[in-house]
Amino acid sequence: MCGRAACSLNPDSLCRACDYKDATGKRRTTSWTKTDIEYIPSTNIGPKDALPCIISGLHFGKDEQVLCAMMWSMIPPWHEGDYRKHNLSTHNARLENIKNSKLYGTPLRKGQRCIVLCEGYYEWKAGKTKKESKQPYYIYATQEKGVRADDSSTWKDEWSEETGWKGFKLLKMAGIFNTFKTGEGKIIYSCTIITTESNSILSWLHNRVPIFLNKEQDSQIWLNEKLTIDEVVDKLNKLTLSDGDLNWHTVSTLVNNVLCKNEDCRKEKKSIEEKKSNSSSFMASWLKKGSAESAKRKSTETEKNDNVMSKIAKEK
Repeated sequence: MCGRAACSLNPDSLCRACDYKDATGKRRTTSWTKTDIEYIPSTNIGPKDALPCIISGLHFGKDEQVLCAMMWSMIPPWHEGDYRKHNLSTHNARLENIKNSKLYGTPLRKGQRCIVLCEGYYEWKAGKTKKESKQPYYIYATQEKGVRADDSSTWKDEWSEETGWKGFKLLKMAGIFNTFKTGEGKIIYSCTIITTESNSILSWLHNRVPIFLNKEQDSQIWLNEKLTIDEVVDKLNKLTLSDGDLNWHTVSTLVNNVLCKNEDCRKEKKSIEEKKSNSSSFMASWLKKGSAESAKRKSTETEKNDNVMSKIAKEK
């Protein structure tokens, strides 16, 4: 699950959208730290593309949290050659297996935890039969009245120390990251999103969901390197979705192609079932109209024939 996401805010807006309270209680924006991965805003981000992440600044010798662009799909440390050509599916990691995982256990023990950011992610609902196409959905945080997730012209870009970020509410998901040194000496940051079993809110769509860090306190706990693995995993197990946290709508199958990056990917569209229903209704209406017109023609022809026969009878 969670194999496609959208994050279209520009880098400066993301700094404001990821604001937080420091140790003194002052609200601050989050600054970027430069890496060898570039964040490119897009409405259709797939595995091995770049996603923005928040990590503890201690990894860079800083006291405050920082933004860092990472490749979405953790690179196995034993991989050799082009880092983008590893063959493992590592964009998601199951919470149930994470502590004992050969791939994820080591960075977890090193405190390499991150918060993966996006405006929303895509999920596909299987059809009733294998022949039916899967219906893509776009899932996002519930927004203020008047804010449309598929129309960025309705979003604000406002921030102040007093009120904080007043723009689009991002999804913040628990993740872990690792570093990989290429043959050229570049340090590549890569991440995975931690998933858990769905509860009743999204189980109709998929049996797995990301672990959402909905409260600022949840984010602070996840990035706190002083907490042990058992402590943080225990806290993740206690995080649950609540009614009203998320919203969603159906989108077109344009998003199926990861090379398609335009705004239409997340535009709300009628579902495949609705289109079939409308098509069936149109066909039924057309057939009904055709039958009515046919009956009317037959009635008119019969009436004409009766008139002709009546006239002939009178002439005789």
